[in-house]
Amino acid sequence: MGGTGACNSLLSNDVVPVPSGPPRKVEVEAVNSTAVKVSWRSPVPNKQHGQIRGYQVHYVRMENGEPKGQPMLKDIMLADAQWEYDDTTEHEMIISGLQPETTYSFTVTAYTTKGDGARSKPKLVSTTGAVPGKPRLVISHTQMNTALIQWHPPVETFGPLQGYRLKFGRKDMDTLTTMEFSEKEDHFTATDIHKGASYVFRLSARNKVGFGEEMVKEISVPEEVPSGFPQNLHSESSTSTSVQLTWQMPLLAERNGIITKYTILYRDINVAYQPVELPVVPADTTMTLSGLKPDTTYDVKVRAHTSKGPGPYSPSVQFRTLPVDQGR
Repeated sequence: MGGTGACNSLLSNDVVPVPSGPPRKVEVEAVNSTAVKVSWRSPVPNKQHGQIRGYQVHYVRMENGEPKGQPMLKDIMLADAQWEYDDTTEHEMIISGLQPETTYSFTVTAYTTKGDGARSKPKLVSTTGAVPGKPRLVISHTQMNTALIQWHPPVETFGPLQGYRLKFGRKDMDTLTTMEFSEKEDHFTATDIHKGASYVFRLSARNKVGFGEEMVKEISVPEEVPSGFPQNLHSESSTSTSVQLTWQMPLLAERNGIITKYTILYRDINVAYQPVELPVVPADTTMTLSGLKPDTTYDVKVRAHTSKGPGPYSPSVQFRTLPVDQGR
């Protein structure tokens, strides 16, 4: 009898060399429109029948409750360090390259060196709908401080389009203007496009799932001389022989480029035709006029320059130095 029992035991091990128990706690979750996360734990210890070397995830597309198309599988081989049994270890795998808004059936098997074991019960999951692809975008700058933005629908819309969203603005500014359009609209004219500035345009299309990836285009408008003058010219302090001047940059829309320097023009109002012109480089917005006459009124104005040249002078402002006995 003992010999027969040993023989039966040996036969039993030979007959069941692979895991007879399926992986446990199999869960499937849609990550996005083309990917699913599958997670599981190892079979119960007494049904592993050997050292589990890895797992296979089997999946197939489903239509009307029936498998459709070619079944597929992904293999995950365990590293040597993972061979030691741990009942709490959760394995997971991301299955990508799936179709949007499609149902798939997933099963998981464990394998040893002898082969594949029992499959887990099928789990069904549907991928989410896909957002549209990038629209096609064309930006045309005009000479009238405007930009014509034209677009065409994405090649892949994944259902009817419900509209578009446009974000645009100067690249050197933190905030962009956001506008939304219906699915029938295909152009927009942006005004107040400043000379000498770079602009970014971001357009995305929307379907029932949401907004898709943005198509991004940039334009750079050539520089011109400033069309406006520096603002708020005033005196911070004065002595009998100096006046400290401060001003602000021209208005953003009137700079027409990067301000490279300023020019100060000043004269004693009692002396005709002898103005003094001083450059302010780099383009600081403060300067001290020194070497002036005490108790004297000076006429001062300032202009800004871009790489293309100077803009107009500001209106004249008058400042008076202190008398000698007050200016020490």
